[in-house]
Amino acid sequence: MNRRLAIGVGAAAAVLAAGGGVAVLAWPDSAEPTFVAEAVTVLPPDPAAAPPKIKTDLNTVDIAAQSSGGDVDLPERETKRFSLLGVTWSDPSAAPSGTIQVKTRGVGGTWTGWQDLERTDIGPDGAEAADNGRRGGTEPLWVGPSDGVAARIAGGGAGLPAGLRLDLIDPGTDSSGQGGGAAVTEEPSAEPTTDPTVTEPAETTEPVEESTTTPPAEQTTTPAGTPATTAPAAATTTSPTAKATTASPTVKAATTSPAPARSTTSATPAPTSTVPVKAQFPSYVSRAGWSADETIVKSISIGTEVKALWVHHTATTNDYACADSAAIVRGIQTYHVKSNGWSDIGYNYLLDKCGRLYEGRKGGVETPVVGAHTQGFNTNYAAISVIGNFETAASNAAIEKVIGQVAAARLGKYGYNPTSSVEVTAGSTNGKYKEGAKFVTPRISGHRDADATACPGKNLYARLPAIRAQAVEQITGLALKPVTGAVKSGSVFYARGAAGLSWSVTTANAKIARFEVYVDGKKVSTLANTARSVSLTLAAGKHSVAVRGVHVSGTTAQVGATIYRDATAPVWSAGLAATLRTGTYSITSVPMSLTFAAKDNAALAGYTVSKPKAATLGATAKSWNVSVKAGTTAYTVTARDVAGNTRTSTLKRKVTVLSETSAKKTGAWTTVKKSSHVSGKALSASTKGRKLTWTFTGRHAALIFARTAKSGKVAIYVDGKKVSTLDLKAGKNLYRQAVWTRALTPGKHKVMIEVLGTKGRPAVISDGFAYVG
Repeated sequence: MNRRLAIGVGAAAAVLAAGGGVAVLAWPDSAEPTFVAEAVTVLPPDPAAAPPKIKTDLNTVDIAAQSSGGDVDLPERETKRFSLLGVTWSDPSAAPSGTIQVKTRGVGGTWTGWQDLERTDIGPDGAEAADNGRRGGTEPLWVGPSDGVAARIAGGGAGLPAGLRLDLIDPGTDSSGQGGGAAVTEEPSAEPTTDPTVTEPAETTEPVEESTTTPPAEQTTTPAGTPATTAPAAATTTSPTAKATTASPTVKAATTSPAPARSTTSATPAPTSTVPVKAQFPSYVSRAGWSADETIVKSISIGTEVKALWVHHTATTNDYACADSAAIVRGIQTYHVKSNGWSDIGYNYLLDKCGRLYEGRKGGVETPVVGAHTQGFNTNYAAISVIGNFETAASNAAIEKVIGQVAAARLGKYGYNPTSSVEVTAGSTNGKYKEGAKFVTPRISGHRDADATACPGKNLYARLPAIRAQAVEQITGLALKPVTGAVKSGSVFYARGAAGLSWSVTTANAKIARFEVYVDGKKVSTLANTARSVSLTLAAGKHSVAVRGVHVSGTTAQVGATIYRDATAPVWSAGLAATLRTGTYSITSVPMSLTFAAKDNAALAGYTVSKPKAATLGATAKSWNVSVKAGTTAYTVTARDVAGNTRTSTLKRKVTVLSETSAKKTGAWTTVKKSSHVSGKALSASTKGRKLTWTFTGRHAALIFARTAKSGKVAIYVDGKKVSTLDLKAGKNLYRQAVWTRALTPGKHKVMIEVLGTKGRPAVISDGFAYVG
């Protein structure tokens, strides 16, 4: 980005062109698209997008009123707090012909000297370019927390474009109150070093979430299957190739110093190949991590592939701390959307000088999202922009490693080798190519290869051959095998003791420098390049475990798992209880319900019943139905957690089934003899007020009746209090039916039935009584 070498003709046509844009456009009645766009899918804005945790603020200053004869002179003035600024105007095809300069005052500080602002040389195509809300502008400049500004445009000559204004953006303040700081939960990166003794990028301690090359930070995202981590935990590691054992890891934590500055001399390029490199997408700070404002995002287009990666630089400034990178990205998003009028931040990815990658335009880091970065070459391309000005600053190993890995991953997904070349066609006219022009370019190219610009700066551009060569030097085929000594439930492995990790990789050992093992983002072991397994004894609790393969070139790939170390057995939150159920009763078959409840500190797997007969029940089970013989029955249930810890509970209960003769009769009852009854006989009464009473000592009771089409109603009393009225009528003859059960306080009780003399069907036949002692 920045410093367009020549502003070519056709700028207005570029705004209207469909090249690189969406396939279906809203054109004025008098205009037709001049180029058929490649097929894309359009994602509409999210109407339910949540506001960002860190909010940005845009304030504008009208500077057109300060113009005279084509020049502008805005005197020093106090403003609201801001950290990023730019100058914009109404017509994106126009531009001031003079030199645009600003100076700012740091909060509580002094004024800077005058700094040039360059007209932006990136932008959208198609419908996004034709949006009526689009404005022209300069590149944004990061100045850090400031509260004063002055601006001037000298040598305007022919005049100034309409709507000229100064856009001041405050990227928000994190919870610690640091203006222009990083996202709330993001840890700052270290600053680059120029120490000549450093020969490779130092390790970072970034997190691994819901995608990665670095070990797991809270808002950092890593490749699918690699867990997120938030806190270190004790671990013991053993390996055939490295026997480092620590109850609490004593391995030094990885440092965060990035690589030294690179020479601007081009390296010898690697031989080209058409064989794709199936590299893992590196770890990155997600949009949520840098607090993207999803509420301002407009429609986003998705292409079908990524055929080349354009390398840019933001040209904002080199004088920034990596802890400010998230704020810079927030500021750029706000500038691109609210100042330029684009759909979202223009780049697919942004990268700071410490090697930390940021997710750019919405749609997914591994999706062919159409950006607004390389005019004429936005659809089916991707762009990564390095924060800084590499016309003056030197590149470094951390930057180059990430660019190479992003290129390998994105191109490899569609079967392209990052050292190969591709013929491309301009989808719209820019400062270098007219719409429809074709040329061949490396699949990793600089912005200047596609447009009239110095972007990505001479120093970074000179390193592209070395980046292409490094892009093929990747850890490939790294895959984690099922964790041994653990049981998987959902996406988590549960282990009672040591958990064994083993993995496979397709990269030759000679190309692998080492393997590193991380627990909750902390390196606990370094293994030889031949290692393919490690045993971990973790501290109790949930952990993110990752195995990181390090290529001899310094690039990395990582796989991981979430492991819950659980040596604690489930506990019974409710003891076993055996109760009577409704249904058909006999001396040899009494319907019972066994209830239970257990909980576990990690994950309950279920229950195993061993008595009175075997059964296996799930974790959500709360009861189990069984039939037992009258008499004493033993019940044994074992609660199991996913890790394999168990706790057993036992219970003995006596069930007594009484015949009708055991009841105390009030009034006359007729004995009915039939083998279908509980004891071969039953008691029948039709006169209202006839009663039967059972006295017993127990905790649960059931009344048993014979039911017919002419059976009547009875009232039920427990300990002298009426509790229910039952209608015993049935569509067919049924015997030994318990139609009423009740839980009681353990002790002595009386249960009584009273015939109600139902009109037309007064008869009631009592078949007996059952209770649990």
